[in-house]
Amino acid sequence: MPQLFRVDRVRGCLLGMAVGDALGAPLEGLSSQQIKSHYGRVWDYVDGVRAWKRKPHRWRLPGLYSDDTQQALALCDVLLESGRVDQERLADLYLGLMTPKGAFVGAHRGIGRSFRQVLAALEGGMPAGSCGQPGAGIGAAMRIAPVALFFRDATEPLFEAVMESSLITHRDIRSLGGALAVAHAVRRLVSGEPRDAALPLWIAADLSKHEARIEADYGQRVTHRREHGRSMSRAIARAEAVLELPRDRALRALVDEANNHGAEPECRRATMGFPPACIPACLYILLTTSSFEEALIEMVNLGGDSDTTGAILGAMAGAHYGAQAIPERWLDGLRNRAGIDARAIALTQGSTAGVVIPDLIATEHALTREEIETFEQFAGVAVDDQNHGMNPVF
Repeated sequence: MPQLFRVDRVRGCLLGMAVGDALGAPLEGLSSQQIKSHYGRVWDYVDGVRAWKRKPHRWRLPGLYSDDTQQALALCDVLLESGRVDQERLADLYLGLMTPKGAFVGAHRGIGRSFRQVLAALEGGMPAGSCGQPGAGIGAAMRIAPVALFFRDATEPLFEAVMESSLITHRDIRSLGGALAVAHAVRRLVSGEPRDAALPLWIAADLSKHEARIEADYGQRVTHRREHGRSMSRAIARAEAVLELPRDRALRALVDEANNHGAEPECRRATMGFPPACIPACLYILLTTSSFEEALIEMVNLGGDSDTTGAILGAMAGAHYGAQAIPERWLDGLRNRAGIDARAIALTQGSTAGVVIPDLIATEHALTREEIETFEQFAGVAVDDQNHGMNPVF
């Protein structure tokens, strides 16, 4: 592949991830009907206050991504600094986003209970590799794209890096398999492989080999490996089988398949943050739309875990279509666009030589402070920096 074309795909992947995250962040937790009621059809960054009047802590600054992209940018920096996933260095960045000491959330935006538990364990001195939580969350997959970009030509280091990145936060075989599935999808797409019906089957084949290796190499560290050891490869393969179905029937079939793999609570929508549900759904939308813009609009309007599905699909679609296919209105409105783009260029060349990358912790604290101050001005509330809770000032 010509170098410039590869650069465009890598830039598209990283920028697409952040764009999808930012588009979906204000909609996270809403159903498709609630989105329609509040916004009609979302096609650009929206102000979440319209939908979250009774839960102002859910508000996101338009064009600002959530913890999904924050964690991915931390991975970028560790890879560029060390040439591998250094778990302790990655943990240092996660903790750095919590500073000053005692500000438990700090600059992290929109983190869930599981990641809070990881942060508490890290702050308590637990080794990074021992902090993974047992539930089947989606966090390992949502941030994994930089690993696939850095190791796009080497599947052995790719597997090891995905595992090192993922085990900091997750130990469930479905979470680890989900991260590997997204990594293989990005690896194939950024290398120019076709976006066609065979893609889920190729990913499922990649994944099946690695699921067996996880069980063999990681043994007791991984949870649910016996009952769900092949869940992700089977769920991914299912995406190919529903491509010809009408959208509502296809998504329903993906939900039914996800529930065959131990969803707790029961999966009711394909965009739930459960790897056997939302990753096949992202692949399905990628393969049944015809542009980056169409794919992302379709995805975020489905609701559910919309920042994460937006980030995962944005990474996949960006890797396929390239940065040139991302609408300018989305790139213009994306916060920290230059910092994200600089990391993409560095990932392409495998080093930071000649590239100025802004400090992650300083940048993210500034962005979170801007979000808080904007909300205070707009909604008339004072924000508690310790936990981003919202307390009325009148």
